[in-house]
Amino acid sequence: MCYLPTEPKKIKARIRRYERAFVEERERLGAIHDGAGKRYRLGPLYLLLGDLQGALDSYRWFESEFPHDLGEVFQYLCWVLTLYRSGQRQQAVDKLIQTMLHNLYVIPFILGWDPEPLDIWHSSDWHEIGYLDYLDSAILRLITEEEKNWMREQYESPQFTAVRNRFIEIHRQLQDEKPGPKRSHLVREASRLEHLDLGGLSW
Repeated sequence: MCYLPTEPKKIKARIRRYERAFVEERERLGAIHDGAGKRYRLGPLYLLLGDLQGALDSYRWFESEFPHDLGEVFQYLCWVLTLYRSGQRQQAVDKLIQTMLHNLYVIPFILGWDPEPLDIWHSSDWHEIGYLDYLDSAILRLITEEEKNWMREQYESPQFTAVRNRFIEIHRQLQDEKPGPKRSHLVREASRLEHLDLGGLSW
C-alpha cells in the first residue's frame, strides 16, 4: 500500500480524487478497472479520517463493485477495525480470519511477536513476510491496545488456530505438489477457507 496522508485536508483531497477517478473510469470504459489499486486505499483513508460511516460505505461499494476481488491485506486490516469500532463484532471476527489468511505474518507482526518466514508456498509477494514492509505506519498507529488484545484473543482461539493450521498445511503441500488434480484440489480448499467456507474443520 502506498503512502497515506495523515492530515485531514490531504486525506479528504485524496478521497475526492480517487472517487472522481472511479466515476470517470466508469463513464469512459463502462467499468472500473483500477490498475493502480486505488480501491484498496479508499476504506483505510476514510478510517484515518475517523469517518466510520464513510469507511463502511466504501467497503460495501468495494464488495458490490468487485465481488470476486479478495482484496489486499492492509485494506482488510482497516476493514476489521471499521467493523469492530462499528459494533459489528461477528463480522469483524470473520474479516480478521480473512486478514490472517491474506498474510499469515500480519497479525503476529501487529502483536509484536517478530514472525519468522514459513517454509510454505506463497501464491504472490502479497502473502510473503516481506510485504509487511509496505504497512503504512499511520495504519499501525490507528490500532488501540484494546483492539490488539481482541486480535490476540481471536488469533489464539481454537477456531483461528484450526483455520490457520489447515491453511499452512495446504500451502506446505503446495510447495512441492506438481500441477495436477491433487494440486487443484488443494488450491480450491485454500480458496474455500479464504472465503470463510470452514466446513470440515473442528475446533
